[in-house]
Amino acid sequence: METTFSALIKPLLEYIEENGESIDKSSGSRTFKFQHFTLTMVFAYLMQVPSLRKLTDKLELSDTANQLGLPSFAWTTIRDGFTRFSADFFMAMYRSVLQQTTIVRLDSIDELGLISLVDGSIFPTISSMCWAEYKKTKRAIRLHVEFSLNQMIPLEFIGQKANSSERQFLLEIVNKGVTYVADRGYFSFAVAAAISKAFAFFIIRIKDNMKFKVGKPLNVTGEIPACLNQVSDQLIRFDNDPNQIIYRLVVFKVLDSEFRICTNRLDLTTLEIIMLYAYRWQIELLFKFIKRVINGIHLFNHSQNGVNIQFCLLMSMSVLYLNLRQFCKIAYSTSNVKKKEISSFEQSSNINDFNIHSEHCPDLWINSINKAFESLWKISSYWIENLKEVIAKPFDNQIINILARD
Repeated sequence: METTFSALIKPLLEYIEENGESIDKSSGSRTFKFQHFTLTMVFAYLMQVPSLRKLTDKLELSDTANQLGLPSFAWTTIRDGFTRFSADFFMAMYRSVLQQTTIVRLDSIDELGLISLVDGSIFPTISSMCWAEYKKTKRAIRLHVEFSLNQMIPLEFIGQKANSSERQFLLEIVNKGVTYVADRGYFSFAVAAAISKAFAFFIIRIKDNMKFKVGKPLNVTGEIPACLNQVSDQLIRFDNDPNQIIYRLVVFKVLDSEFRICTNRLDLTTLEIIMLYAYRWQIELLFKFIKRVINGIHLFNHSQNGVNIQFCLLMSMSVLYLNLRQFCKIAYSTSNVKKKEISSFEQSSNINDFNIHSEHCPDLWINSINKAFESLWKISSYWIENLKEVIAKPFDNQIINILARD
């Protein structure tokens, strides 16, 4: 019978089965194969092993590893896998995982089109990582990520030195018809023009000191919550923009902070523009999950290839967890009609229905609009602990019910 571990890694296996032999041949790997390395590292992240030496001990001594049929390897052998295998294989594997999983889509976001959140996060490193030079006395890595709001999963990502260009990453991932939501560091006249020229869209906060001329005031549309003040909506041209393109500017204040959101989307309401920018917080939660919940802040290998292998594996783990959790939640709901849990997104057909007013408290408003994601998309450390306890057990209804719990 299928084990819980087999159910978890099932989306990985098709890629490994189809490509493992050719990867091993091109990598010159005869005994420690691509499959061995991949499943060993999946086990390491699942069990939150702190080092490769500890991983070797875990593989040799733990009943769980034995029950899962994972062979033991010397820590030096596992270490060599980070240089033997190209990170490109793992990126291809991640894309295969996305194709093999059935992550629930958010219908209410789909109504607004394809929405991608873009941001980066700094990962500290050791001083010997010369390729990750950040400052004269510091080394650090920036993980650039494109995150789909429609499914709440990473789409594109790469680990580079911390001072690598955020705007360049955004320009490299632009696709026709997608709306990119980002913070101030991503905006420039060249970026805005390039996105528009690619028939894509953006919702990006701009700096407060940028000069512009108002071409036409627009009506503020949507039911604006009381915590947002001095809301305006207008068509503008920036004084220093060499292209003199007309953009839309939504301005609002939260307590003492003013937000200026520039966009080339004219079809959305004022409230929808504000809410899509507010949903940018979801990518911050992804970084928090990667670093804190599945211990991604710790690096097993410090080469540029090895770091990107780890990021591919971490992103794969996040999707595998989500895929398994959603399967269990939906299966449990289907078999327990009286206890059926339907997410806020499944109950609603309009993004504005999530705009729960919280009087003059912006934190409560942000929490209320983001709470709708929790039912099917939140992976807690408590859930992962439960998964670790049942990972070697048969994947039956009892396990499904356990993993359906919040």
